[in-house]
Formats: sequence, C-alpha cells, structure tokens
Amino acid sequence: MLKWFKKGAEEGTVEPPVIREIDSSTDLDSLLAQDTVMVFKHSTACPVSWSAHRQVLKFAAEHPDFPLYILPVIQQRAASNSVASKTDIRHESPQVILLRDRQVVATISHGEITASELDQLIAS
Repeated sequence: MLKWFKKGAEEGTVEPPVIREIDSSTDLDSLLAQDTVMVFKHSTACPVSWSAHRQVLKFAAEHPDFPLYILPVIQQRAASNSVASKTDIRHESPQVILLRDRQVVATISHGEITASELDQLIAS
C-alpha cells in the first residue's frame, strides 16, 4: 500500500517516517497534556482514510520531530472513544486533532487532511 515509500527506499532517498501509535497501553491523559500533540484517527477499512494516511505520512516525513500519533480506530476502539470523550470532539475518521496545552486548537477530517493543511495547522 505504501509503494511510493518503498520505491524511494529502494533508491536510497526516502525512509518511511515512524509515527507513534496509540493503543490500549497509552496513557491518554499524559499524551493529551503535552505542550503540543497531533492525533490522526485512522480507519484501516476506509479508502478516504488511506488517502489521508498518505498525506499524514508525507507531513511526518517533512516534520520528523513533531509529536504526531496515529490511532487505528477499528483496532483501538476504546482508545478512540476515550480521545473523543477527553477532547469533546465528535469522532470521525479520518480525523486530525491538534492540541496545545490540553486545548483543542484545530480539528480537520476527510478530504481536508493534506500535508499542506497540516503544515498550516502547526504554523498558526
């Protein structure tokens, strides 16, 4: 599914970015309390979510030190529900939630999720 990364890696030019995953062992209170954190809620069963995933990977490659986390919503339903509850943001997927100092400062979903839009979110 990530053929464009594989091709670049074979040529020695692109390494797939590592995005930390939220799972049942993640301390969500600590995670959401970080100065800045971005959560990408991803459904592995949705083609629109896979398109957003490609954009998030592009953003991650351009910002390797940015605190970005992926939450696979089907596999981690309880964690997904907990994020929705703790942020008071209605669940959608794909969805990106940006928090600063425990406050939601932006949320985008579906076709809005592009690498350039994520760039704009962190710049504001």
